Amino acid sequence: MYRKDPKLAHYPKKVPIRDGQVEVRPMSQRDFDEVRLFFKSLPRKDRLFLRNDVTKPEVFTHWFSELDYSKKLPLMAFYENKVIGHALLDGEQRSWSPHVAEIRVVVSNEFKKRAVGTVLAREVFDQAIARGFEKAVAQTMDIQEPARRMFERMGFRVEAELKDHVKDLDGNKHNLLIMTCPLEDVWNKMEMLLQDFSPWVGWH
Repeated sequence: MYRKDPKLAHYPKKVPIRDGQVEVRPMSQRDFDEVRLFFKSLPRKDRLFLRNDVTKPEVFTHWFSELDYSKKLPLMAFYENKVIGHALLDGEQRSWSPHVAEIRVVVSNEFKKRAVGTVLAREVFDQAIARGFEKAVAQTMDIQEPARRMFERMGFRVEAELKDHVKDLDGNKHNLLIMTCPLEDVWNKMEMLLQDFSPWVGWH
């Protein structure tokens, strides 16, 4: 249970968003059905660029069977007991990059532009700093312009672009952008962005 981890003891927590509030907490075994429903409900245009085909039940079986908060921390945002956002802090890096963590965030289409993405990102960065990470990495396809702009506003910069490196779920090839930022810089940006709940924050 996540409450046994001192770094997670303050969850669940209520956090304000535009026109309401959400409850944020780590994903647990009891959330299997809700998480699967959330990902299946995403518009196809959003699911197209996810790393896994979330229409396959075995994807979720794998996720939950490997639930280990010390390696990968999944955080969720709930609105009226419904999952409307999911974030992942992936610290399971190779031994030569123990100071680097990757982040991913997905937000329900109806809750984009309501600061849910920014709230989840701040929680992920907070956890990354608490766990001793120094650098954040995000990966996105070249055609995901909203995601790229969001990362840039948070202080991320493109460090590499790999040509035809990834395929979407339709089999189309795309360039992969690898973006990075020192966690201290990200935290400062997040504090400023959360002050105005900027309209671009509903990202995926």
